Amino acid sequence: MRGRRLISFAPMTMELQEFDLPDAPGAGQILVEARTTAISAGTEIANYRGITTQRQAVRDWRAEPYLPGYSLAGVVRAVGPGVGRFAIGERVCGWGPHASVAIVDAERFERIPDDVSFDDGAMTSLCIIALNGVRLARIALGERVAIVGGGLIGQLAAQFARLSGGRPVALLDPIEVRRELALACGADLAIDPDGADVAERIAAATESRGFRVVFEATGSPHAFTPALKLVERQGRIVALGSTRGIVEQFDLYGDLHLRGVTLIGAHMSTAPVHETPYNPWTPGNNRVLALRLIADEELRLQRLVSHRATAAEGPAMFHRLATTREAYYGVLLRWEAEAG
Repeated sequence: MRGRRLISFAPMTMELQEFDLPDAPGAGQILVEARTTAISAGTEIANYRGITTQRQAVRDWRAEPYLPGYSLAGVVRAVGPGVGRFAIGERVCGWGPHASVAIVDAERFERIPDDVSFDDGAMTSLCIIALNGVRLARIALGERVAIVGGGLIGQLAAQFARLSGGRPVALLDPIEVRRELALACGADLAIDPDGADVAERIAAATESRGFRVVFEATGSPHAFTPALKLVERQGRIVALGSTRGIVEQFDLYGDLHLRGVTLIGAHMSTAPVHETPYNPWTPGNNRVLALRLIADEELRLQRLVSHRATAAEGPAMFHRLATTREAYYGVLLRWEAEAG
């Protein structure tokens, strides 16, 4: 079987390549024909630029190319041995590459409800990254919450934090359109961290106590220490964005230890692989919940999509995201033409 996929053979380059894959999936796998894939402006663009630890370790990109993508929605075209959860023709979403067709692990996919679109289904991988971080924060009803960084993950974290009982939920970002988007999606306030009135607005929102929970969602090492200073005594800070580089001027004693602040790492790998009575929130269960919230119109995804493009425009989209990211949020690639 022939398909098309995005592939990178050098930093800051991307192409749409034809490739071969088996006609039938193996045990525990399904063959999915893509309809929409979502680009992660954080991890994927960092890999595309070659600045992640994983890609910096690669000496020969031709021998070890970068295959982007982990947010796919499409239609099941074949089912491998031992898979009883899905039938041919069903609409599904899960962890999959930017490709017209892919063989994927069935356990990492869920069925898309009839009233949820492929576009929304493709964004659920990003949803569960944010939701995992919010769960780790253990937000109690009425706790003051701040999200530093208004990119896609930060916007999703703000929505989940409010659904979890955060009051107020504030988003801090220097870009005005991101602040406006957060307010339109339910945040209580949006603050310019570079504004002249930032201290007064934070004091008013927190009764001069700081935020009980702060999410650092920029992925920039320069943003972590300022975010840490927003946390009140014995509060929590969640490292949600995948930080690229070393955090400098980090005062472990003064900013963390002395104030009793809890630092929580929220990489997606911290989610439980298997459901237990103590923690049932596996990635799969979180995805099912996200799909339900989308169907119930409690999770607002359509406002978070800034661009839709064809798969052929994918390489150009990666370049634009790497060079002018501020104008972009959710970027979706449509694969109808590529999938035939």
